[in-house]
Amino acid sequence: MIKKRKIFFTIASGGHETDKHYYETIKTKRSVEEISNFLSRTESLNLKTYTHDRPYAVWGAVPGSGNIRTWETMDQGDYVLVYRSGKIIAAAEVAAKIRNPNLATFFWDKDINGKTWELTYFLTNLIEVNVNQTSLNKYLGYKENYSPRGFMSIDQDKTDKLLMNYGDLLSLLTKLQKGEKLEHIEVGKEILQEYVDDQIKTAPTEHTEMQWHLISIGNKTKLDVWIPPADQGREYANNKFRDHILSDFRESIDVPSYIKNIDTVWKLGLSIKAAFEIENSTSIYSGILRLSDLKALAPNSNYPLFIVANRDKKSRVFDQLRRPTFANDYLQLDKQVRYLSYDKVRELDNQDCPQFFDVNFIVSAGELVS
Repeated sequence: MIKKRKIFFTIASGGHETDKHYYETIKTKRSVEEISNFLSRTESLNLKTYTHDRPYAVWGAVPGSGNIRTWETMDQGDYVLVYRSGKIIAAAEVAAKIRNPNLATFFWDKDINGKTWELTYFLTNLIEVNVNQTSLNKYLGYKENYSPRGFMSIDQDKTDKLLMNYGDLLSLLTKLQKGEKLEHIEVGKEILQEYVDDQIKTAPTEHTEMQWHLISIGNKTKLDVWIPPADQGREYANNKFRDHILSDFRESIDVPSYIKNIDTVWKLGLSIKAAFEIENSTSIYSGILRLSDLKALAPNSNYPLFIVANRDKKSRVFDQLRRPTFANDYLQLDKQVRYLSYDKVRELDNQDCPQFFDVNFIVSAGELVS
């Protein structure tokens, strides 16, 4: 079932205390271990499992009838926008929510009325930005001078239109911060091309080996890994793929279902972190075509895309990426798809990987068209 994601506003303005809270639990992430005494065993385990022991940003709301109603509608995978003085200063994905006054007091003490921000929620995939609210309003269908008031959710119709027409919110904000125009998704949420199985021209062991290395690297950097269902029963060097990958993709309205066809996808929560097409046939075109279809369905996405191929095919990969059908002003795959050699993938799997995923780790290993 495709998840509809909600978008919430929360306000981080109000003087020194709010700034201090923001620094201590959003800008500075908090580990599950340090708060384990306030959590049940199940809550601790769920938090550790969801992001593979990563620390979290944490925020909360003081209980009141409106805040309680809003907080109760919040689900895992929803978005939170942090607003201050006319700007969106941060955005993240909800990992969990816990109503716990003792935990909230530990984080933020109490306000002047003796209340604490016990409607607590844990955030992952946080990005800090500096985006004028007016820049986002036109895409949400609000008047130019609209500004949020307190802890609130955006009308679901507005949210659905934004995510279906422009894609995932974190990527959109990144583009808006750069002053870039958002590309409207002109195609439906359907596959543009049939999946082309062109692997019969070479032994499948090379493809399987590369897929295993990408699974392994993803696991080492504590990401979730997805591969197409047809590949999930494979194994390499006695490593059964099913033991190391997601059993369910967990679709959402702002991520095209077509990405499930890509050879290897790295995820954290509902957010995509990288996508890889592995080529071991004589046809480089079909792999790039799959990435082209993906980019057409998610033109504002900013996760890196890769073609993985043998070193002797590098020039052919670049030649294909330069083709007008891929290097046009809309897709610009020649500026976005990176080439990774088999040797480089093996090297990355054999070396020490970052404890947690750092996009520069994989981006710096790839090569753009020169």
